Amino acid sequence: MKKRKKLFIVIAVIVVIILASVLGKVNKKPVEKLDAITAKKENIVSKVQADGTLKALNQVEIGSDVIGKIVKMKVQEGDKVKKGDVLCIIDQSTYTSRVNQALSGFELAKSQLTKAEADIKRANELFNSQLISKENYEATKLSYETVQSEVKTREEAYNEARATFNKTVITSPIEGEVIQRSKEEGEMSVASTMYTAGAAIMVLGDRSKMFVKALVDETEIVKIKLEQQVQVSIDAFPDTTFAGKVIRIAGIPEASGTGTSEAVNFPIEIEILSAGSEVVMTTPTEFYPGMSASCEIITESKDSVIVIPYTALGRQKIKDKEEDVVILSKGRQAKIAPVRLGLVGEKGVEIRDGINVGDTVLTGPYKKLRELKDGDKVESEFRADSLAGTHKQRGMGVRISRRGRIRI
Repeated sequence: MKKRKKLFIVIAVIVVIILASVLGKVNKKPVEKLDAITAKKENIVSKVQADGTLKALNQVEIGSDVIGKIVKMKVQEGDKVKKGDVLCIIDQSTYTSRVNQALSGFELAKSQLTKAEADIKRANELFNSQLISKENYEATKLSYETVQSEVKTREEAYNEARATFNKTVITSPIEGEVIQRSKEEGEMSVASTMYTAGAAIMVLGDRSKMFVKALVDETEIVKIKLEQQVQVSIDAFPDTTFAGKVIRIAGIPEASGTGTSEAVNFPIEIEILSAGSEVVMTTPTEFYPGMSASCEIITESKDSVIVIPYTALGRQKIKDKEEDVVILSKGRQAKIAPVRLGLVGEKGVEIRDGINVGDTVLTGPYKKLRELKDGDKVESEFRADSLAGTHKQRGMGVRISRRGRIRI
């Protein structure tokens, strides 16, 4: 009996051990396999994206200050012009008539002034000899002053008529070339002061220097400074990148869109460099105003700093405060580490504090990272492309979006 009891006890112990072993294996959390990089120092460049179009040096629209038919077009598209060259002539018949009328009125007023001067001279002599009354003298003097005023008025009218007539001959205000001709002989010119669509007769510009007029989002304009280097891509030259620099930042924004979707952008101007650049530039004559261009403005750069990819960065509440964090692998265990961010680059972000060179930083996959807790067992798989996957590829824009970070 005692032997059977001992046997049952031994069997029960064995069963408990087996069950404990099985249950332990069932409940044991598996080791997570995660992508990782080794933290190291790299160079980082921060850029702002801006799209725009090419324009020429001194690019100006030529319009007319007078209304009339274009009777003579002196230039064609592509023609070179010097400052003062005649571009076109507006019908002068109406303005010639106005000049002649104004001249006649001016000449008549001058004749009247000659007579009035003789009258006032004689009146002075008679009044001084007390041969006419003071009333007669004052009347003669008033008539003389009236004629003087009329002469000035007629002279101004004549000068204005001549100035208007001169505007029928449109000359070039710059040295350059005819980039576009919008009107032909026989068409009507519209006074440009009326701000009417189609008022431009032609566009002139100097293509020896080309610029990009680009728009920068209001959230990024504070990063833009004069003389910053720019990498310019032009759609017409897909295999070439051109060097440039920021030369102008507008102080008044341009609004686009309507209602709540209205975007506010600030215009900037970027000069495309033809000398002293790091890239070989094609001749400026191959550039045409209106060509589409994409610009990467280098706003800041740092050498030899710790940089991690965006996929490794997350957010977590630590001691009731939202913190930027990364997950490290320490002794094959997950360790959540708060970090202080620095410069935001195209492929990663600078870490000023929180990790050291040589630390193993977990980078993905996303679903596994967000489920990790401090102390979880992890197995790291190192990748050669430590900064694979840029913020631009993940649609996060130039800035790090709080929504874009992994919520750990």
